[in-house]
Amino acid sequence: MKNIWKISAIVFAVLFGAIFFREHYPVRIYHRLFISAPAPEFSLYQRHYIQRNKIFEKYDYKNKIVFIGDSQVERCAWLDRHGILNLGIGFDTTHGVLNRLDFPLSRKPRCIFIMIGTNDINGNTSMNTIKTNYSKIIDKILRNHVRLFILSTLRMNKNPHGVNFKESNKKVDILNNYLMEQCKLLSVPFIDLNGKLSDHNKLLLKYSIDGLHMNDEGYVIWENILLPYINKIK
Repeated sequence: MKNIWKISAIVFAVLFGAIFFREHYPVRIYHRLFISAPAPEFSLYQRHYIQRNKIFEKYDYKNKIVFIGDSQVERCAWLDRHGILNLGIGFDTTHGVLNRLDFPLSRKPRCIFIMIGTNDINGNTSMNTIKTNYSKIIDKILRNHVRLFILSTLRMNKNPHGVNFKESNKKVDILNNYLMEQCKLLSVPFIDLNGKLSDHNKLLLKYSIDGLHMNDEGYVIWENILLPYINKIK
């Protein structure tokens, strides 16, 4: 009888563990508690976040063009070629960006380009929270009298958590529409990337390495869209 109970307990534990991790409950719980952890590798994210910020503390921000965002920004090699400070951090969220803005703002950069939101959406952060965080980001930058440019959040062709990417893209469009409205009200430039990089409401695979991140060809499109703005600032 005892053996039957032991076997039953083991089977239950295995089934529970499989469902628990398959449905990404560790990530969901972490999101509920801290918001800022946007991926199953949140411990890796935390280490990366700390390491990147240590690098950022060494930068000279005075009158520089700064890009802030997640892995889409961090992976962008051409920013270095144009002498732009790259403050991208893979897995970052609106919450993470909001928390790390004070340091660069205190160093008086010439302007900031923001591109963030994908990890919030993929991490099931509520749209109200994303909008609130983004509004705080915008307000903080403008209150410090730093020129701001908002880049649209990219649509995707894949959701890493197994969710239908079409549902994620609906949220991306809701966020972008909200950002366009805020930019119009505040006279902040909104730079649409999806017009060139997506079709039929999804990221074109020819511009992506995995349906989520841009490849080299995608970054060429990105550069061509952004260079006119950057050249005017310089």
